[in-house]
Amino acid sequence: MPNRQRQSLRQLKALDLGDANVTLAVVKEYKRDRVSQYTVKYVPIDQRLENRLRTIIVRHIVNSDTVEEYAYDCPEPEEDQVRAINYEETDFFRIFEQLEGLNPEEDVIENVEELVKSKAYMIILRNVEGIQVVGFKTLPENWRMKRNRGLIPLLFHENRFEDLEQENVFSISSIVDLFYFDEILFILSKKDFERGLNFREGMMNNAEEMYQEVTQLNIFLNLEILTTRVGNNQRYLRKIATIRNLGHYRDQVYLQRLQQLSITKGWRIQFEDDQIIITDETLDDILTLLQNKRLHSELTEEDFDVEGTKPVTLNG
Repeated sequence: MPNRQRQSLRQLKALDLGDANVTLAVVKEYKRDRVSQYTVKYVPIDQRLENRLRTIIVRHIVNSDTVEEYAYDCPEPEEDQVRAINYEETDFFRIFEQLEGLNPEEDVIENVEELVKSKAYMIILRNVEGIQVVGFKTLPENWRMKRNRGLIPLLFHENRFEDLEQENVFSISSIVDLFYFDEILFILSKKDFERGLNFREGMMNNAEEMYQEVTQLNIFLNLEILTTRVGNNQRYLRKIATIRNLGHYRDQVYLQRLQQLSITKGWRIQFEDDQIIITDETLDDILTLLQNKRLHSELTEEDFDVEGTKPVTLNG
């Protein structure tokens, strides 16, 4: 996947989007059986705004020079970096499916209230082959705001957004959270990506599935301490997602090594009949170890808990 992501980013940067057709659409969200559902409608815009929206997307693409795969525990992207994930792994897949079936001339909003209720908007760039690039931006809780620095002021006039320099009705940001190209999402803001596409809900479902799995495997004593501490806390949900993705808790050799090292290094992790005993005091250590984030320095002979665990690749 990383090679494909790099190749797609190179292809995207090579695209000539100067003459691409630009449209704007808003996304509304509602719940059905506690699952997010989305509706998409276009907002007609004037030529001046088209040009400015195109510039926003092109600028982001030009400034994106490196790509790394998205992970639950990865940090925010650096200034010239994007995080990449297959769009099918996110709610954007369902949003894009709906977008492809809409007509920009016919499937448009009917009134200002539809704007107020929107969760996000999309800047869509097309050529003769169809949709090429989509910029996605999650709206603040109340996006009917005063004119702010970094926001493009807009007036909704006769069911069309018009670009203004005077007093505005709505504002569109000069940045986006992510852009879509070639079935990949290139993430500029990890926090807003996760909020806008409900990744916390996905992480909570992922955690529930792991709880069921470790119960069947009979790995932990006092699992309720873990489930209570995690709850819907995003920091802990990231840890659980990483642990499940790595799967070390399924590896008996790893768990035996963990038990041995806990004794020899005095890590205080206790076992009972090969089960890990969870306590309030040792829970964070257990999660760190199952993420393989306690590492040993051969230079200083010290152990460290680290955030990133990217393996060192030796050339040759």
